[in-house]
Amino acid sequence: MKKLFLLAAIAAMPFIAPAQELKFGYINAEQLLMQMPEISSIETQLGEYSAKLKKELEEMQVEAQKQYEKLQEMLQDKDATPMKRSNQQDLVETLAKNLQNAERVMAQDYQNKQMELIQPVRARLMKAMETVGKKNNFFMIFNLDAEAIVYKADKAVDVTALVKKELDIK
Repeated sequence: MKKLFLLAAIAAMPFIAPAQELKFGYINAEQLLMQMPEISSIETQLGEYSAKLKKELEEMQVEAQKQYEKLQEMLQDKDATPMKRSNQQDLVETLAKNLQNAERVMAQDYQNKQMELIQPVRARLMKAMETVGKKNNFFMIFNLDAEAIVYKADKAVDVTALVKKELDIK
């Protein structure tokens, strides 16, 4: 009987031992991301890319406007044949559709460029947060940007300074 009691006590020992206190951290990752030194270079690159796209679009708009004005002149010209007028009208409609499509494509291109440039910076930030979590024995680190946290206890730790140090941000 004593042996059975002793075995049961030994088996229950891990459950009786005091539980390790879990550490939770939080960070505003988007705010920290905007402080990273790479962001200014990305903003410059995106500004240049946006200017390039805008210039291309403006050139298309100028051409469409010229063709529209030419159509207006043809409609006033009594010597212009119906075939020429129809062809010019088709050209103007095609240019207008192309312009709308180009605006859509350029907006998507800009978003893709933005994601392409920011992804390595986000990956670096995520790695830093993971490193801080491992080094400091955090059970979880929550991102305040996600707006999924409805309550933050006083025991939760703001890990922003630790992640900044890991990223070597002043």
